[in-house]
Amino acid sequence: MNFLFIYSLNVAGSENKPLESPEQIQFGISYISSFLKKHGHQTKLVVLSGNSPENNRKILDEYFKKFPAKLVCFTAVSTEYQFTADTAKYIKEKWPNAYLLIGGPHVSLNPNRVLSDSFDALCVGEGEYPALELVSQLEKGARPSAIPNLWIKRGSKIEKNLPRPFLHNLDSLPFPDRKIWQEWIEERPGARYSVLLGRGCPFQCTYCSNHALKKLASGSYVRFRSPDNIIAEVKYIINKFPIQKREIYLEVESFGVDKKWAMELCS
Repeated sequence: MNFLFIYSLNVAGSENKPLESPEQIQFGISYISSFLKKHGHQTKLVVLSGNSPENNRKILDEYFKKFPAKLVCFTAVSTEYQFTADTAKYIKEKWPNAYLLIGGPHVSLNPNRVLSDSFDALCVGEGEYPALELVSQLEKGARPSAIPNLWIKRGSKIEKNLPRPFLHNLDSLPFPDRKIWQEWIEERPGARYSVLLGRGCPFQCTYCSNHALKKLASGSYVRFRSPDNIIAEVKYIINKFPIQKREIYLEVESFGVDKKWAMELCS
């Protein structure tokens, strides 16, 4: 099945190359895309800039013409949500048969505020397995139902499915899909690539949303990938994206939470 991701940025670079570095890729989309590809589905990505509404519509029209997606997936933080919702409205009006799914921090923490917009389903929490189950049901022509983590619209009613536990073994996921981002990046020498080391944070800082996100599901919220798995991804980046100058940024909420793991990775 064809699966199209839409990533919207209010602040971006050029109209056709909105991203200025590989570091700016969004990990939620990247992991779900690689997970779906692993299971035999085709994925594409469109990156839209808030600076150019007319060009955005042109880009969407061109992509839907050459890649008729059955399922369109969005993600949003709060500052980008209205732009994303407006994009979804345009797609639903022009291609009413496309099934629209949205996830991300804003949706996970404010699902009731999103229900009135053009989306057919909301993902509350992690999205790899919910997306795969949704694609599988749509592929069979079934009406989506009983998918943990998803709130599904049924006319005037909402099917609010229970959350599934946080994914425990992060090593079980394929590396994030970086290839779908390449056409949207104005890459320059000295590119910086981020490698996500884990998920979650144990602290409860007042300026952050982690303390709320960890209440969405059961199981351990703070999880780390194994050092071997991380190093394998670094080697993959070096082999697949060769450039003269490159920086690898090891990204995680709190590196020193598990000192034994941190020392093993450093070694």
